[in-house]
Amino acid sequence: MTDIAPLAAFARAKFGDPGVHAIVRNGRTVHAVGLGHWIGTEEVPELLCHTGVAGWSPNALRPTRAAVTCVRCLRTLNENSDSTSPQLPLFSRDWQSDPKPPTTPTPDLAR
Repeated sequence: MTDIAPLAAFARAKFGDPGVHAIVRNGRTVHAVGLGHWIGTEEVPELLCHTGVAGWSPNALRPTRAAVTCVRCLRTLNENSDSTSPQLPLFSRDWQSDPKPPTTPTPDLAR
């Protein structure tokens, strides 16, 4: 039987430093990483949001120091703290801080 301990140790080493997050394959979303149960007593890095990674491979998760952008990971990270993560923008315009458009007077139809 193949010894998986070196493979698990290699995967853990890639994400061992604080502030190292993960991108799945060629994706753009940055996920938070924690250790999870793998095979036997081995633990390997897994996404905090538990998003599935098809065909688990040690090379599926790429380390990055970019800020976490996964909303589910951010919720999990902020679960036990008082701070809330900011709403990620859906469009490039900030609709909440833009002034309201001027209103046009409505014609008086009662005449």
